[in-house]
This record gives sequence, C-alpha cells and structure tokens, in this order.
Amino acid sequence: MVLVAKFLKIIIMDNFPCGIKQLMPDSFLHPESDWNSGQNASGQNSSPHGSSNKSYLKRYRMELDFNPKDRVFVPELPKFYAWQEWTWKVQESHANVIFDSFNKEMDCKIFSSFHTPGGCSMLMREICLRAEFVPEATWLILSPDGPCGSIQAIMQKGKTLAIQNVGVTPQHRKKGLGKALLLKLMSSLESYNLNKITLEVSAQNLAAIQLYRNLGFRKTKLIYKEVLSFFIPS
Repeated sequence: MVLVAKFLKIIIMDNFPCGIKQLMPDSFLHPESDWNSGQNASGQNSSPHGSSNKSYLKRYRMELDFNPKDRVFVPELPKFYAWQEWTWKVQESHANVIFDSFNKEMDCKIFSSFHTPGGCSMLMREICLRAEFVPEATWLILSPDGPCGSIQAIMQKGKTLAIQNVGVTPQHRKKGLGKALLLKLMSSLESYNLNKITLEVSAQNLAAIQLYRNLGFRKTKLIYKEVLSFFIPS
C-alpha cells in the first residue's frame, strides 16, 4: 500500500482552484480516472491562466479533529522492525525513503522533488529547517535491510498539524506500516495544544484514503494540481 499524503506548499507547485479540469486523449480517460475533462463544476471549460493545454490531477485534503488527551494510541510494528526518532543524522534516511516511496507513484507527476534522490534530500531539508517543523512527529521505521517508512509534520495556524509525507517503500508495503506511522505521530503529540491534523492524498490512492477514513479523517476539500509538462501526452 502506498501512502501518499501531501500538504506541501514548499515544493514549487501551488494549489489550483477546485473545478479546474483539462481534456485528455481518450486513452487517458476512464470512468474512474483521475485525469479530468476540461470542464469546471458549472460545465464550463477553464484553466487558471486562460490556457487549455494543461492537465490536472485530483487530490483531497483530509482532516482529523484531534485532541491528544482523548485516547491512547499504541503503535505496533511487525517483528524485527523498529522506530527511529528524529535526529539530524537520519535526515538522508528520510529522504531516501521518500524517494523510494514516491518516485514511481502518481504524486511524481505533480511534485518534481520526487524525481531524484537529490530532490528528496532538498525537500527533507526544507521541511526540517522550517520554524514550524515538529521533530516529535517525525519518525522513521527501520527494517532488517534498512529504513523503510517515514512521516513528517509541521505546525500551522489554528492549532493544526499538517502531515507532509507518509511513505512506505514498495518491498515493505501491506504490513501495516502506514497505519503504524500515523499512530506513532499521534501518540507523540501530547505536549502540543492541537485540535486538528490535516493531510493531502491523491484521489487515485484508494487504499490510503480508506486508511485515513478508518482513523477518523474526513475529506474537506477537493484540489486540482497541475501535472508537470513532461507527463502530458502530446
């Protein structure tokens, strides 16, 4: 299972208004597709800059009403897996997990940082150098063959924690590590005065969406992110 949670305004891409959709060739259109036709909610063709030669990928913002004192979270890891708390020494390990988790996934089409290990290293540095960075909510999962899971978060206005990435490398998926990362984050926030946790996820990532729902997250906003030009068929 790929957990593709994204709430990053520091990765070049901006959020575009809801309802912006772009016509794609028939081979890219399916009944359940996340490639979208060139109509907005009112049925009119539109794009943020008056151009029709752009494509957008649908994402959801999801939120969880949260009080760290309401319940006790007990993260569980499979045998031979272990937690690693945040230190600067593991910054590159987080970056490597992010790259391995996302470089072949849908999010790679909208976030250029995921394309290279260097881009993920820069992304991780930008996250942890922010004044709003929350070290207590940043965790790495270690497996016998190396780091395999990563989660990070920053504080926002309104007592809100914004999860940045939830990544599990392909060979370690379907073991409950994504859920464990989220629970570990939640269990580490007792000293914070929070009332909300938020994240973003690609609409195509149904497994992640279901996991977030099971943990109490709900969809609060529909977002369209512009697809990078080299992913758009001519």
